[in-house]
Amino acid sequence: MKCPRCHFDNTSVYDTRISKGGKATRRRRECPNCGFRFTTIEEVIILDLKVEKRNGQMVDFSEDKLEKGIKKAFNKRNTDNIKITELVQKVTDDILATGKNPIKSTKIGRLVLKNLKTTDEAAYVCYGAMFWNFESVEDFQELLREVTKD
Repeated sequence: MKCPRCHFDNTSVYDTRISKGGKATRRRRECPNCGFRFTTIEEVIILDLKVEKRNGQMVDFSEDKLEKGIKKAFNKRNTDNIKITELVQKVTDDILATGKNPIKSTKIGRLVLKNLKTTDEAAYVCYGAMFWNFESVEDFQELLREVTKD
């Protein structure tokens, strides 16, 4: 790793820690040339996963899009970013566990709903309202019955 200050080619690692539940590695580095200390973070990025949308279009999987959709479900709810980040990670793990490539966007939506149901019932209902195209009040009431069934 090059030093960001002096661009020396060979920095040394003096501390390594696992973070994000084992999904990332944080390394503290020092440049032997100028003594500058800095941190690098190594994370797995899913580059080759494709998502088949409802209209048949194929797009690249994006954790950012997944996170935005989940954040919409928590709109105006008192929740912290850690909870959302953990939820995004759980859903991403579930997506990878299916072993499907491409994966249908509807399958991703169902995985989000599964995880939201155990995390926050109100967010589950909000996401369900976005995910399914309700045609009547009865459809929405069915979703509410699904939440209160347990």
